Amino acid sequence: MNAASAPAKLNKSRITILLVFLTCALPIVAAFYLYFFNKPDGTNNYGTILDPQVNVSTDVFKNINGDDFSMKQVADKWVLIQVINSDCDEVCQNTMYFQRQARASKGKEQGRIERVVFVTDNGPLETLLLRQFPDVHFVRASEDQLKSWLPLEQGIVGNKGSADIGTVRDHVFVADPLGHVMMRFPPNNTLQFDKFRKDISRLLWASNIG
Repeated sequence: MNAASAPAKLNKSRITILLVFLTCALPIVAAFYLYFFNKPDGTNNYGTILDPQVNVSTDVFKNINGDDFSMKQVADKWVLIQVINSDCDEVCQNTMYFQRQARASKGKEQGRIERVVFVTDNGPLETLLLRQFPDVHFVRASEDQLKSWLPLEQGIVGNKGSADIGTVRDHVFVADPLGHVMMRFPPNNTLQFDKFRKDISRLLWASNIG
């Protein structure tokens, strides 16, 4: 290889890397463009779009069986995230039901959605609850571990849904397939299923990733 050909090969490698990056990033950019500027029914989003987005935690947690769990296990999927206490009350269970039904409504596309429920104490979960939601990842984590990457206040655009932001246990969050927490829904005790389902549908419709 002569000295003159070395810069040309280096430039070619850089161009290849840039093209790979653009190929990966373009679907996300297109998804958000379509979501904000080309909505199917012309209405505002129900959930709050988070800006800036926050990367999901890289921590290794324990699931309720004591096995290691990290968010890498649900990478490349759209992830619905809920935070609960072990004594999951009626609002808590209804919120889990909404997520299950929203996912089921997507038919053959429901495999693009994963659900992770973080339990913030060490109490046992009711057997009936576990039987009702067999496809959910139930994971132990303290509220302090979650607050750093499930944002409640910073940099938000869109419909806040309520002036009472509450705690991380009061909302469903959405992480995109690239590992960014990008949406927070209104408080669970005011959550409206049809609007919730439509937002999930829009995200899947506007993106070919995940």
